[in-house]
Amino acid sequence: MAVRKKGLRKVKVRGKLYFWHVKDTDVTVPEQGFVAYPVTQRLLHIISSDKRFIIHYRIPQPGDAHTELHVEGPFFPRAPGKKKIEIPRWRHDGKRYPTADFVRRLINYCLEES
Repeated sequence: MAVRKKGLRKVKVRGKLYFWHVKDTDVTVPEQGFVAYPVTQRLLHIISSDKRFIIHYRIPQPGDAHTELHVEGPFFPRAPGKKKIEIPRWRHDGKRYPTADFVRRLINYCLEES
């Protein structure tokens, strides 16, 4: 089954086509008094054209030391078998909307074996 391409951006890495988009999601986070308050997170979704590589990258907020990467697809060479990893902050990840160059760097980082 093919990937729905409407509203997605394209990027080619190592001869393979990937689609990506940014989406805001509301998450409720509990405070110390167990009172939940809503927080808006920005997620960068990346999917390969064959749907084997699917990741969701949380765009970090100012002051975060690291960020999270959620893995959905079966192909992830950096950490096989893991579904959630913490990755360090990069110099170019503070922008509200990532660029195609940042997406290429993130995909290359994920495709490297650690």
